Amino acid sequence: MSESVSSSLPGSGMKHKPPSSSFTSSSSKQRLSSKSSLRKSLSKQSQDLNKSMRQLSASISSSLDLERRRSSIKKLTESVTETVKPETPLGWIAFISSLSTAILVHEIRLQTRLTYPPLVYAQKDSPVINEVKHQLAKRKQGNDFLTRDIKPSLLVGTRGVISSTAAYVLHGPSKRPAHLHFREIVRMHDGANIALDWEMAIPDQSSYSSSLDTRPTEQQLKANILYGPIDKPVVIILHGINNDTGFGYMKSLMRSVADKGWIACGFNFRGCGGQKLSTPRGYSAAYTGDIRTVVRKIEARLKKKLIPMQVGDMEKPYDTDVPVFLVGNSLGANLITKYLGEEGFSKTLPKCVKGGVSLGNPLEIHSRNVSFPFNILLAAGVKKTVLQSWKAFRDMSNCIHFGKAMRNVLTSSTIGQLDDAIAPILIRNDPVHPFTNRIGYKDGEEYWHDASSNRYISHVNVPLLKLSAQDDFLVVNPALQSLSRCLENPNVLVVKTKCGGHLGWMESPPEGFGVGSSWADIAMVDFIDAVMEMNKSFLSEKSTVSAVDIVENLYASRNLKSKL
Repeated sequence: MSESVSSSLPGSGMKHKPPSSSFTSSSSKQRLSSKSSLRKSLSKQSQDLNKSMRQLSASISSSLDLERRRSSIKKLTESVTETVKPETPLGWIAFISSLSTAILVHEIRLQTRLTYPPLVYAQKDSPVINEVKHQLAKRKQGNDFLTRDIKPSLLVGTRGVISSTAAYVLHGPSKRPAHLHFREIVRMHDGANIALDWEMAIPDQSSYSSSLDTRPTEQQLKANILYGPIDKPVVIILHGINNDTGFGYMKSLMRSVADKGWIACGFNFRGCGGQKLSTPRGYSAAYTGDIRTVVRKIEARLKKKLIPMQVGDMEKPYDTDVPVFLVGNSLGANLITKYLGEEGFSKTLPKCVKGGVSLGNPLEIHSRNVSFPFNILLAAGVKKTVLQSWKAFRDMSNCIHFGKAMRNVLTSSTIGQLDDAIAPILIRNDPVHPFTNRIGYKDGEEYWHDASSNRYISHVNVPLLKLSAQDDFLVVNPALQSLSRCLENPNVLVVKTKCGGHLGWMESPPEGFGVGSSWADIAMVDFIDAVMEMNKSFLSEKSTVSAVDIVENLYASRNLKSKL
């Protein structure tokens, strides 16, 4: 019966043929493939399930850990609250005292970590820098600014941004009755006006050796500076962008110079220091013509002295032994470095200029070196200066290109956009003698390239001190990239401090608390003093040799005449 059922279909006379071998093999393959895909899907689902379980376990453990942390923090807070009991006045006093002690301990530790002498870079075999170091060590007995520790002030000097803000915002030293202060307006060749703020100490009667010598009045001292002769060293100090001589760090530098017995000359850029622009050409990071004019005018007022210039000269030309030094801050530091490099390359630097000090010099001027939010703040400061002197720019409103450039300046948001907009109308000068004035750059890139003082620092032929801080948020990176160019010149001394910010360098006072004087003021004065002592020693050696040669020449000429 089973045989007949398996061999024929019900209701038909046909017999059922058994399936072929090929059909059987294909169906078995399909069954195997379906089983394998089923295994894979089950394996994948199992892996996904395990992964989900692990994630769930991790989240549960993290939440439990978070809960444990919260509970521990809560217990700690409750214990502190129970111990301090801030709900009572005595408890609040104890709590604030504990918090203040913790902050003070942290600040003292931070101050200790930052208290280090500066890093000094210079050519090892440089005769000029080695002599300057020798003079510093001799006069300061090993406690000069290159070797002693810089101890930043608590809460201010230990943080670069706060230290820089204090240098800008603090009023600086107040005017002393024993100091002479007055302003001079100097007219440039293109009609622009520059305001020079002078400061010097009025000598007392005890400083004169004879009782017949009377102390000069303030009017006489002022006349000597304005018309000559000037018989004291003159230090010209330039400020940074969007600043003037009224800022705290400028007043501090000028006071340090005046306290030394020298004459401080605060240089205000065009349109700065309350002096409105008289031409539509403002200052820039590249134009050195104003510095050149001021230095030449001061050189003409210096006291002249008969100095032997060469060995064996019978007729000695008049020259001056009253030195002039240039000190620049930030943008002003870039300008004095560029000026010294231009004059050094052309060998036209006035003989009275004996050295320079560059504080916070970026060396490379470019918009990429100024990050947010400082790029916006610097642009806002420049636009404020433009609006304050809008009358001078309005006179050029008929010029289509000038008006378009000024509109782009006022609508720019960053200092890079502003420089790119104002570049075609900026005043500039050729970098070689006779330093002819020109107008405009192609774009911001050309302006930044011309303004960067790292292209000129290798040509500086007088001692130059360059100071910067490792926590300077504006110039540390471009200054570090240009270090090799600085060290190409044997006249350049590079000093980098561990703290100080941008033009800050607020040191701790001797009593340990509060804000003391700026370390940069001491470094500037000591460096200038060492350079003057070096020049005096060189001059005395040269004078001694020249005197011997003069006597020998006189005797030789007399013997020759007697024989004839």
